Amino acid sequence: MDVEIVVNERNQGAGVPRQYRDTPQGVSPFDPLAVPYTSILSFEVLIREIVRLKETGDSGTRFLANAILERLEDTPQLRGPIRDLTLLDQHREIVDLLMLFVTSPVDRSSQLFKVCLPFHFEPLLTSQSLLRMMGKQDVCYTFSEKAGEVLQKHLITIGCIILQQCYGVDVDINVHVMLTVPDPATGLKRFYKPLLNEDYAEVVVEGELPDLSEADIRRLLNNLHDTDLWLKMLPPDRFSFQGFSLAHLYEVTEEESLSRLKHRLISRDAVLDVERVKELANLVRLHFQRPHLQLGLTAVDYPIERAIDHEYRIRYNLLSDEVDRLTDRNYAGSIYDQVFRSGEMMVIQDLRDLPTTTFLEDKLIDLGYRSMLLAPLLSQEKNVIGLVELASPVPYALNAFMERKFEEIRGLFRTAVERSREYIDNLIEVIMREQFTSLHPTVEWRFTEAAFNILKRQEEGLPQINEEIRFKKVFPLYGQADIVGSSNLRNAAIYQDLIDNLRAGRLFLVRALDLAVFPIIDQVIMTLDTHLATTLGDFDNSHEIRIGDFIQKQLTPLVRQLGQQLPELRDLYQQYEDQLSPDLGLFYRVRRDYEQSVHSLNRLISDFLTERNQAAQRILPHYFEKYKTDGVEYEIYAGQSLLKRQKFSNIHLKNLRLSQLVDLCDLTRRVAEHSATLPMPLRTAQLVFAYTSPLNIRFRMDEKRFDVDGDYNVRYEILKKRIDKATIHQGSERLTQPGMVSIVYLQDRDREEYDDYLRYLHQAGYIDGEIEYLVLDPLQSVNGLRALRFRVRT
Repeated sequence: MDVEIVVNERNQGAGVPRQYRDTPQGVSPFDPLAVPYTSILSFEVLIREIVRLKETGDSGTRFLANAILERLEDTPQLRGPIRDLTLLDQHREIVDLLMLFVTSPVDRSSQLFKVCLPFHFEPLLTSQSLLRMMGKQDVCYTFSEKAGEVLQKHLITIGCIILQQCYGVDVDINVHVMLTVPDPATGLKRFYKPLLNEDYAEVVVEGELPDLSEADIRRLLNNLHDTDLWLKMLPPDRFSFQGFSLAHLYEVTEEESLSRLKHRLISRDAVLDVERVKELANLVRLHFQRPHLQLGLTAVDYPIERAIDHEYRIRYNLLSDEVDRLTDRNYAGSIYDQVFRSGEMMVIQDLRDLPTTTFLEDKLIDLGYRSMLLAPLLSQEKNVIGLVELASPVPYALNAFMERKFEEIRGLFRTAVERSREYIDNLIEVIMREQFTSLHPTVEWRFTEAAFNILKRQEEGLPQINEEIRFKKVFPLYGQADIVGSSNLRNAAIYQDLIDNLRAGRLFLVRALDLAVFPIIDQVIMTLDTHLATTLGDFDNSHEIRIGDFIQKQLTPLVRQLGQQLPELRDLYQQYEDQLSPDLGLFYRVRRDYEQSVHSLNRLISDFLTERNQAAQRILPHYFEKYKTDGVEYEIYAGQSLLKRQKFSNIHLKNLRLSQLVDLCDLTRRVAEHSATLPMPLRTAQLVFAYTSPLNIRFRMDEKRFDVDGDYNVRYEILKKRIDKATIHQGSERLTQPGMVSIVYLQDRDREEYDDYLRYLHQAGYIDGEIEYLVLDPLQSVNGLRALRFRVRT
């Protein structure tokens, strides 16, 4: 007999232990697979299939089907429901013959399958190969869900079978389960996944079939977590099952180990401590089914030396106790050096067969390693950022086949190292921000020096002194692209939404007067009309607060009360509700258009300035900082003191000033093109402050930002903050105008320098019309400012 009958063991929980995600092996407080529906063994569905095959099958199938049916005539006990399970043992031969129609006799000796009562876990019939496997030590079924989730899914699955067979609804929900079996040869786990077949089970309705409408079925399908609802609408006393379940087990060791390896490697801290790396090593052994395999992993910076030395933080290579840095020039010519230089994977089948060895190979042999695989991990720029080592004490254990297999997971290790390196970088950046600020790359070197000085004093036991960071004689370049009339536009957008809100509410309430006697409606309309009388010219922040408060606390609650109470107003009420912002509780159409337009335009300006600055940084590193308001303002500092190695010249400065003007002209053109695509067209005015004298800047620890240093230089900051409000012609006109670039300056020599730049811009086709030479009206505590202004040709 190839099928083992295990009926006598059923009550003792025949099979193997089970483990759920929230419980240790075999200690669940309840049986998640025990269900309230009655299940009775029956071969009737299978016998009907055999009868059909007797008529329609090929000659061999018809012969076998006829023989089985004749035998069944002599064993009527196996027809219909089988409540006495000892009958299986009494009629072993006919049961075995029946199983020929559900499992292949050719593969019977190797197939892993079992037969159970419908939706039960314990086996009634088990193949010999599966029975042998179950007899091994430490075999365990592992469920990916918690015990309660398994019970829930199991009950819903049964309910779905009832819906399918009795109500014609096709739904499929599976409980994910895995069988783990230790390999006696290697001691490593092997994984098997069951494939369940419920085709031989049928629903038996006890009495009249419960009437379920389409709404009832939708309710069930929309509440897959509510098992109480499913048991109520599909009660266990009205349904039972007859037949049997068939489960085949298929080995998925490679797929499962790869899945677990992926899951582990994608975590942010996958390679940041030794315990996690040990877990990875176990998973690698599992994936390759090599119990003797050793894993080494380290971060590397090759050929680029970085400010942050990742190798000292992610360092779990096989020689970590023997050498400090695998990239040390003293190890040139080693297998590691060859891998770093080539960027290619290398397999050494036996270290003793190498024609020449260095200190590193000799150390590996001393540690007992014979065969190795070295896999460099490359960044997108093809620089080596990490190294994976696989090593075995067995010669030739690692070969070309293993190399191809590792190539499938090499990218996972690269991602893990990249994420861990980023995590370390972020931690260091947090420290730098706490001590200093988000540092611009140009000046980062100076802060690094200060940080090392702090660290040195700490190591020497000296009190900490906050080192002042200054840069002398730097040249400022200030510019802005400001949205014209932004305050008035925002105010008008808020006003329009509030007025629209009031009008829509008034229309609703007037309709309601015809349908209901509700005196408070008249009171609210009276207050509402008072607010509607507010003009845009009178509208200010106090009106915004009062009207908004009125709408939220009086108008909208009344509209909702009447809209829900009076069916005739339901459509009008829904129109009102649809226009309310969920966050504000007010109409938000015009203001949304304005804010979306401002956001889109700010992003365009910011991205443009960032792009141009990156190009300029390649010519000369300089400090750049921008701020978003209604528009974008930015500041550049350039000078020799900012640079650690490069040389600064007057040509660099002139190039930056001319580039600033060219950039603002190009930006003006882009804004004009982009404005046509916005929900609310907006325009910008461009401004440059031509302050040509050098000044000193200092990093302020309290505000974590740069500021001018010294009383004389404060004048620059005062001027910079006031010039965007400058006017001409006794205040009749703002200096900054849409589509134009204005250049504010102090001295004639500044104008002469910028005249040269403007002549170039005119010849290059950037300027439309004539250049204006203007004298600015006096500002607070500031007199004598002048300006150049021109319109950009679009």
